Amino acid sequence: MDYREFIQLDLPVAVAIVSCGADWRVEEANAEFTDVLGYTEKELRETRPQKMVYDEDYANLVSVLENVVRTHDNGKMQLRIVRPDGKTRWVEMRCSVLAHYDVKPYVVLFLWDIDEEKRREEHQKLLNQKYELMEQLSLEYPFDLDVENWTMLRSYRLMELRGQYDYSEQYFPVDEEVLTLCPPDQELFLKAMKEAATEEKTGSMDTRFNIHTENETPKYLWFRTYYKSIADHNGRITRIIGRSFNIDEDKNLQEEVRRDPLTKLLNKLEIQRETDAFLEGAEDGTHVLFLIDIDNFKGVNDNFGHTFGDTVIVDVANIIKSFFRNNDLTGRVGGDEFLVLMKNTTLEKAKERAGNLGEALCKVYTGGSIHYRISASIGLAACNGGDGNTYSSLFEKADHAMYRTKQGGKNGYEIAGAKDVGMIRNGIKNIERRENMGAEDREFLAFSISLMAHAKNIDGSLNMLLNRITERYQLDLVMVFEDNTENDGMVMTNYFGNNFSFYGKSAFPKKSPSLKELQPGEYMIVKNSRSNFATGMGNYLKSTDTYNENAPFSAVVGKFEYVGGCTGEVIYVSLDEERQWQPGELEIFQELTRMMAIFVSLRYRVAESREQISSIQKKDPLTGLYNQEAFREAVVEILAHSKPDEVYAIEYMDINNFGYINENYGYKVGDSVLKMFAQDIFMQEYFRAGCRLYSDFFLLLIADESQEKMIDRLHNRNKRFSNMQNHRYPNSGMGISAGVYILEDNKMDIEFAIENANLAWKNAKNTGKRDITLYNPSLRIQRTEEQKIVGEFYEALYRDDFQMYLQPKFILRDRSVYGAEALARWKRPDGKILPPGMFIDSLEKIGYITELDFYIYEEVLKTLEKWDKQHRRKIVISTNFSGRHFESDGEEFLNRIQHVLSKYSVRPEYIEIEVTEGVLVKNVAVLEKCMNRLHEIGFRVAIDDFGTGYSSLSVLADMPADVIKIDKSFINKGMTEQKKNLLYEIGRMVKILHKDIIIEGVETEEQEQFLKEGGFTCGQGYLCNCPVPIGDFEKMYL
Repeated sequence: MDYREFIQLDLPVAVAIVSCGADWRVEEANAEFTDVLGYTEKELRETRPQKMVYDEDYANLVSVLENVVRTHDNGKMQLRIVRPDGKTRWVEMRCSVLAHYDVKPYVVLFLWDIDEEKRREEHQKLLNQKYELMEQLSLEYPFDLDVENWTMLRSYRLMELRGQYDYSEQYFPVDEEVLTLCPPDQELFLKAMKEAATEEKTGSMDTRFNIHTENETPKYLWFRTYYKSIADHNGRITRIIGRSFNIDEDKNLQEEVRRDPLTKLLNKLEIQRETDAFLEGAEDGTHVLFLIDIDNFKGVNDNFGHTFGDTVIVDVANIIKSFFRNNDLTGRVGGDEFLVLMKNTTLEKAKERAGNLGEALCKVYTGGSIHYRISASIGLAACNGGDGNTYSSLFEKADHAMYRTKQGGKNGYEIAGAKDVGMIRNGIKNIERRENMGAEDREFLAFSISLMAHAKNIDGSLNMLLNRITERYQLDLVMVFEDNTENDGMVMTNYFGNNFSFYGKSAFPKKSPSLKELQPGEYMIVKNSRSNFATGMGNYLKSTDTYNENAPFSAVVGKFEYVGGCTGEVIYVSLDEERQWQPGELEIFQELTRMMAIFVSLRYRVAESREQISSIQKKDPLTGLYNQEAFREAVVEILAHSKPDEVYAIEYMDINNFGYINENYGYKVGDSVLKMFAQDIFMQEYFRAGCRLYSDFFLLLIADESQEKMIDRLHNRNKRFSNMQNHRYPNSGMGISAGVYILEDNKMDIEFAIENANLAWKNAKNTGKRDITLYNPSLRIQRTEEQKIVGEFYEALYRDDFQMYLQPKFILRDRSVYGAEALARWKRPDGKILPPGMFIDSLEKIGYITELDFYIYEEVLKTLEKWDKQHRRKIVISTNFSGRHFESDGEEFLNRIQHVLSKYSVRPEYIEIEVTEGVLVKNVAVLEKCMNRLHEIGFRVAIDDFGTGYSSLSVLADMPADVIKIDKSFINKGMTEQKKNLLYEIGRMVKILHKDIIIEGVETEEQEQFLKEGGFTCGQGYLCNCPVPIGDFEKMYL
């Protein structure tokens, strides 16, 4: 069959016939084929195939076609075609030999348009890389649910928590991923996701994630996820995205606050809150509240000790918990009292449960000749959902029923009824209190002493003691006051009260004459209204519905003395005006007041120590200047009292080449330079406050009568410092670079001012002024541009917007090219090409430069591999690596450089690794180790920009570098005789070290002639050529 007939078969796919040989071309193509490529039939025949195929894919296409012709096997590949408008499009190609005509093979090509699919893959790859970067740079975990496929992103770091490191797949079925959640949370999660998948919704949820694998006992961590539905242009939800945070520590702390520390059941306040919350929203159904009191428990403590008593309480709590469901509420509401809310049950089931529970709690404890029996008195109070019951109303009913059980002989249960009224509980409790007062008071004092002895937080321990006092002695409020002798008033420093809440440490006038006359160690009893006792106290009380300002009360006031003869009062308050204070109570209150005097004294001692420590902590130990936080506080204070006739400014500064001193003279000398500099600053009239940020970086607040005079003084200071240090340490090149921001408004934000001074300092460093730069608004605009560059970097990297250019290295004798340096250019979406000077520094600052370095390195490998396949001339290409790679131990850099190399069939001797001389000054040991390893692998190594980093020739001699690249600054500013001699001498010494030399920045024939006369053989610069795209380089030099 003639190939023209084949094309006319009207196949429903893009088909073309290609003639292969020395120069292959498209002979015939159907309409689908021309539609995919965007060329007409005529254009297809007239256009060179290389122009229609993306550069990086062309060599592979030729290889596939050659293999098909040679073996007659079918061929297949994915490639990018270049349409006439310059845009690329992904296609999948399959091919096979059709026939041979005139000895020339003809191959049939089938194309399928896969561009949209590949773009989605690339977009997803970029998205995944963003997620990975987000995980690396923050504490967030990305959340992404693909609604259409009902799959979820599996976060790398979440999997690492489980010890799983397989990143081959990233999206997994939702129904599979949800199994990693705690079972009660699975339904919550699925419900929230299904709702978000049906309508645009923003929400959050807390769920527990299992960090153990399937074969281990589950261990859950709490995560909070914020999510949002994303809809397409048709309003259909396509994704649910968001972020998750580990909130396990916060949740555990919250849970700890909710729980009784001994039994881990809900504490009294929490079970009251949860009971009220449940009853408020409860629907129809019966709910029963159990109040359980352990009979005769005091005897366990008296006979077996409190440690054993605690064990019994825990045992009782576990038994109670085992009798009820997980969704029932269980808590400890007193020393030996427990409460349970049994939800959605019947009264018959509750009665059965109470009987069985009573039997389980009936136990006998034996020790020596002692046999002691405990049991449980239980009161039940039932209610129906929605009938307006509250915790308080149910508790009161159950309380009355429980005390009917006690009156009936204990060890049983009673159900609350309509006749349960009166104050049965108070009567029985008062009898028991009188019987046990002496022993329990002694125990309480022992507890107070122990609390004081082990107090780490004085205020916290004192508040805890006040809490226990109110519980132990059935008080409504306990307050601690410290007298203020200056205004004859009193300051409340601590309090605890039921239904009371004060505004911080409140001050009150001391109105009562008897209170003023009370002596330390004495007490008095006050029975009156609160307003008559301490007029004005109501102004400091937060709103309360329970008590009014003139409510009656009875109080015991004890006076104490503490540090330096100061006095204070502890006031024990009961809102029962008829409260009869027992002699034993008054005695214990006297002891407790003395105890609290010790607490207050300790607090003052600790406060004094903290002030001393704080003063030390606010200062830099080396220079005596403030640290950052103290500096900010001082600036705010100074500016608040600034003089209207003075100009204020923030100065951000550092010492140029300070590393030279540490490297060559030692850190002790470096410290002395910093101290001397700080002392000089202290002596200046313009100095108001100063801070050493770190190393040789400083922040100053300065002031003068005018801006001109201020700047003039700063210039003089810099000149004085530079002259002095360079006289002491010749060749150090020390000086000061400073950025100054003149404050326009002394009330302006200090952080904004520091940031502006920092921007001015960076400008001083970048422009090489190395003196003083005043801030101007263009610097902030420039910074914004830098942030934009950094923000767009990763997307541009994965979109292949960065291009590799090659600048030739040449022989000075005849300008023949023997090698090249790979340099980056950024092609913007608008087609504009950015030179490295517009983005390298910004990427260097934030550390992204390491990714660009490896991107260009891999482009070098791809290019060398392509040249090898095309049988082009082999040359060495050098590629740059920032000093950022050597800031740690260099292992990650070495591992990655070998890993990338292993992906390509390129011999490492054709690659030269360039590092700048500045790395020699900062990281000598790491760089030397890395250079040795690179040599072992087979790479060549070059030191770039030699002569700018203040390294010594002795350090250079120890470096296993193959090439030294002399910085262009030696030849680009006029060739004086002195500079010529210096360069010749450097060249002579480098040759002695058996290292090759390249002179950078060769731009004129005059420079070329001078270098040849000096015996230099190799150069790089615009005299030969500027950096050019790979294609141009190949045409010109290969």
